[in-house]
Amino acid sequence: MEKMNFSKSLLLGALTSFLGLVFLSEILLRLTVPTGFWYRHLDLSADFTSLPEIRDRLRYGTQGNPEILILGDSILGASALMEHRVPGARTLTLGRFLNHELGLKGIHALPLGADGVLLPDLLALSAELLPGDGTKLLGPRPEKILLLLNFRMFAQDFASGPKALSRDFLREDLPSSVLTALGTDPKKTEENRLSDRLYDFLCGHCFLFRETQMAKTLWYYPTQKDFFQRQLERVMGPPKEDEDLVEASLKLKIAAYYQAYHWPPDALPYQSLALLLDKLKQSGIPVEVVLSPQNPGFLGDYLDRPSYENNRKNLKVFMKAHGFEGLEYQDWSNRYGPCSFLDHCHLTPEGNQAYSKDLAYLLAGNGKNS
Repeated sequence: MEKMNFSKSLLLGALTSFLGLVFLSEILLRLTVPTGFWYRHLDLSADFTSLPEIRDRLRYGTQGNPEILILGDSILGASALMEHRVPGARTLTLGRFLNHELGLKGIHALPLGADGVLLPDLLALSAELLPGDGTKLLGPRPEKILLLLNFRMFAQDFASGPKALSRDFLREDLPSSVLTALGTDPKKTEENRLSDRLYDFLCGHCFLFRETQMAKTLWYYPTQKDFFQRQLERVMGPPKEDEDLVEASLKLKIAAYYQAYHWPPDALPYQSLALLLDKLKQSGIPVEVVLSPQNPGFLGDYLDRPSYENNRKNLKVFMKAHGFEGLEYQDWSNRYGPCSFLDHCHLTPEGNQAYSKDLAYLLAGNGKNS
């Protein structure tokens, strides 16, 4: 009997200690997140995990006023560098280099990029950055916005349907016309929806939960499998992979982005981009739009050159038609040679550094630097 009482006391004490630790952690985060402490000391920009966390980043993500907001996809982050086992990947990203280069010019910047981001996602983000309903801005009003476009954003796979939005929690910020084109995801069961609602509730009401969702991307990124593989490599050494097979697999994955396909002007990418540009025009904030570099050596024989050139030309025409005072468009898709790339569009550390210098020069108002 005494042994059973001892066990109950031990369990009760452990449970009390655990709940106390959770409570203290929640209080600590509620006090420190609004100061921007964690955003200054950790790179928590790897992903978009929830709308409340994005709002935290807009409120507290930089020291001083973020004069420039940077919108883009995985080219801003560390995923490709980590997949290629580049040491210190998180210190060698385009976002980090660009922040440093702009800082040297006395300009504060806030990079907002994540893997797989598409144009409807960026349109939804603009509703958080620049609410048009008269509500107060979450953070300081930026003096300029940099929008980095990628060929993947216009691919046929993302022209319509639920796959055209990479983060479903952003739906609430989209206009009805885009929601209609997205439709509903047939894979969304009632169980999925219940799980999503629970996740959204925890992110919205618990600082500890939503910040740990971001913090885990420091380890489980790009995937949990990749994390464990990297730990194994530290003991066993890197695996002997067939580099040609790895490259062929990646080319197969991204081939659809560059094969014969003309981006339809009425598809979701162009529709979302038009709405995004209209919103930016109404804000009166100057905007630099850059079509990001592509690797001419990686594209190879499967690239449909006529479609590639035609899509570039049509995007330029589109940008001109939707132009306004303060909008500048640059097509930098052919800017760098193959030695600057890890794959089809992600740059090496040296490539990121060169790209950041060019973008900083552009953003500082020194001309097109073409």
